[in-house]
Amino acid sequence: MHYKLVLIVSSVFFLSACGGSGSDDTPTVNGNKLPSLTLSGLPSDIIKSQTIELKATASDADGSIASVIWQQTSGPTVLNEPVNASSVSVKLADALTYTPSEYAFNVTATDNEGATTVKTVNFFARNSMDAFSAARLLHQGSMGPTLVEIQNAQGQSELQWLDAQLALPINYHRDYMVFTNDDEDFRYISRIDAWWKAVMQSDDQLRQRVAFALSEILVVSDLNNDLRSQPEGMVTYYDLLLTHAFGNFRDLLEAVTLSPIMGTYLSHLGNEKADDALNIRPDENYAREVMQLFTIGLDELNQDGTAKLDANGNTIATYGQAEIEGFARVFTGWTFAGSETFKRKSRDYVAPMQAFEEYHSQKQKTLLNGDIIPQGYSAQESLQLALDNLFNHQNVAPFISKQLIKRLITSNPTPQYVERIASVFNDNGEGVRGDLAAVVKAIYLDDEARHYGSVLSYQGKIKEPLLKTVQFWRNLNARSPEGFYKTWNLVDRYGQGPMQSSSVFNFFRPDYQPAQLRTNSLVAPELQIAGDATLIGTMNEHFADLVWSTAEAHTDLNPNGIYVYIINDMNTLQNNGINYLLDQYNVLYFAGSMSSDTRQALLDLDAYFDDEQYRERVSYLLYMIAISPEFNLQY
Repeated sequence: MHYKLVLIVSSVFFLSACGGSGSDDTPTVNGNKLPSLTLSGLPSDIIKSQTIELKATASDADGSIASVIWQQTSGPTVLNEPVNASSVSVKLADALTYTPSEYAFNVTATDNEGATTVKTVNFFARNSMDAFSAARLLHQGSMGPTLVEIQNAQGQSELQWLDAQLALPINYHRDYMVFTNDDEDFRYISRIDAWWKAVMQSDDQLRQRVAFALSEILVVSDLNNDLRSQPEGMVTYYDLLLTHAFGNFRDLLEAVTLSPIMGTYLSHLGNEKADDALNIRPDENYAREVMQLFTIGLDELNQDGTAKLDANGNTIATYGQAEIEGFARVFTGWTFAGSETFKRKSRDYVAPMQAFEEYHSQKQKTLLNGDIIPQGYSAQESLQLALDNLFNHQNVAPFISKQLIKRLITSNPTPQYVERIASVFNDNGEGVRGDLAAVVKAIYLDDEARHYGSVLSYQGKIKEPLLKTVQFWRNLNARSPEGFYKTWNLVDRYGQGPMQSSSVFNFFRPDYQPAQLRTNSLVAPELQIAGDATLIGTMNEHFADLVWSTAEAHTDLNPNGIYVYIINDMNTLQNNGINYLLDQYNVLYFAGSMSSDTRQALLDLDAYFDDEQYRERVSYLLYMIAISPEFNLQY
């Protein structure tokens, strides 16, 4: 969005029946020519906190100028009282919200006979992110920002950065899939390799981060199941999330429902109508999870995400067995696209599923809020009506909005934050429901996310182990000599891997509450995977990455090994000193939250080494950062 400077001219005059020559069209009042007034001095791009000079040039063709009065008429007060001057210097208000500030000033030129000309100047002042605010936004809105990305974002407003990201073309993971060795088919490791390349190299970082969040809400997994042998299908599912990340939630819901990967994972692919003689009942798995986890949750919600209560103070269930059976009937008759028959399947894990009517239940289907699909509706008709019913349920806006806020911004959003985002989900301002681009934008621009005027004593969320490694690898240009990222057993090492949760409930539950936080009624979902084994494993991985696997520490590189390159940091340390490097790290890894205690600990660690041990100094500094409490919190 661009804000233009608007100059409104409102000259006050009465045309006289006499006076003035034919070549002079200056307005007159009772034969007195009105003053001429020209405004200048406004820069083309105005920024909050900036000091600007507003200039007025006034003249009078048949007399003299008695006064030029400036008076502010709207906006944050920067001119307390009218000023008589040809120019005024004003310092614009500081950024107290992301919203651009609108200012208006009236300028009145008065001549020696009392005639006046009035002009009004209107303009917007936008935010201009400093290094810390840019870093904070990019920590939230990317897979892990690089120093160059943070520097490029400085000077922009939050709105400008988000709009630019929303406009970028999609970097699909399928485009990064390559065969390994002499294989003729893609392998499991092919999709893992593609994931690393895409999240590290793509410039559409906001979309990559939102898709990653969606992959933890609309969960599929190839951990310990047959989907491990379907890397193309799994990558196609992830690309589906990328495609719809800024689209409409209704379209996303349908694409997920018809994905053969989801159909296999939650077993509605090949789901048949009831046959009492053969003891066949429609599978209820997807019917349950699409309601419980993907759209509405278990309990009726207020728009702020809090639970509605009945007259007895109890929560109110959103659905029961009748609705489960109704939706299970909806999801009958669907199988792999291009199948010869319902039973002779094509095993196409890429194309959306197709319906075979003879296996679709024609029975009445009970949906949410008492809606009914009568007997005799086709598979496609039933699907559309059922998904519309889900999409339009009153719970969807607060349920999905809160999930996204938790995955992107903070584990403990206030009800007011949830309600503001839910209202955007319900209506993007143009009457459209489910506009995810508008929802995502609102999530990031909310004052609670940007810390404007926040009165909270807690903010942010624990960083996911995988995302911490992504940031280090992106910053340090991690790569193997052969060009592959063959990272096996990620779940054992980090407690998570892309689309590798142990169940449809994700790696951690959104309401997970460690015992230490119960007194304050706070949750920390990511800590559910922070068991002893995972914590030790992650610390060991960081040490291996940042100390053992620095390319500068080796003369011969293993073709399959993944190395980080710290030469730039070594040069910075050598040329500019330890304090300069720590200032840089404070921006890059802490978004300004490095405490004095942490800084002193890093200085003490650095003092252990000889001055010329630049590689060791940088490696150990990075490792201590990786395990520091402040780095592990996305603030």
